[in-house]
This record gives sequence, structure tokens and C-alpha cells, in this order.
Amino acid sequence: MISLPESNRDLAVLLLRIITGINFVGHGLVRILGDYTAFAQSTVDQFADTILPAVMVWPLGYAIPVVELVFGVALIVGVRIRATVIAGFVLMAVLLSGMVLLEEWAVVGIQMIYILTLFAILAFQPEARHGLPRDPQ
Repeated sequence: MISLPESNRDLAVLLLRIITGINFVGHGLVRILGDYTAFAQSTVDQFADTILPAVMVWPLGYAIPVVELVFGVALIVGVRIRATVIAGFVLMAVLLSGMVLLEEWAVVGIQMIYILTLFAILAFQPEARHGLPRDPQ
């Protein structure tokens, strides 16, 4: 059985990681279980007037929900936390780049909150996960 961390800081990071994971799982599931193809098409339509060709946007439209789901589950479970958070930064860099290209500055601001959340998880994550084997990172 996994025991809760004794320090408030470690507990805060654990809870932040789990809640952030739930957020990403929700993003992925809603898009996958909803009209998955419509999500990909709306992504292509959104970028129609940008320099990105549809042939590049289509795969991202299909990949992003799956990546969000896998990333969220990995955060919740606590699998290779350092590598998982780095992958989350890569995901956010892709999403942020798209919103910058679209000049969606309000969304960019929201995405920066996600990025700061990932920063906090990475910066304050204990070296050993409580009740689980040490993360080899």
C-alpha cells in the first residue's frame, strides 16, 4: 500500500501531479470518446490560414488527444516522473507554438499556467516516490 508523504511539500507535489494528470486524462478522453475525427478536422480548419499545411496538422489532430491521455495516466500513476514531465513540456511546446501561430494570446496565457505547473512538479518532486521504487531518472 502506498503511504502518503510525511512532508507537506511532498504531499503537495503528489496531489498536484495527480490533479494535473486528471486534467490531461480528461482532455484526451473527451476528445477520443467524443467525435475524434471531428476534433482532428477542427484542428485542420483552425490552422487553414496559417503556414502549416494540412498534411502536417492532420497527424497532430489525431495524436494530441492520445498523447494527452497517456501523459495524464503516467502522471497519475507516477511512472518515470522526470521523463513524463519532460514529455509534458514537449507536448506543451507543440501546443503553445500552435497558439502563438494563431495569435491566440489568451490561450497562450492559460498554457503558460500548465507549463508552470509542470515546472513545479519537476522542481519539487522528491527523489524517491513514496511507497514505490525510486525513479531511475
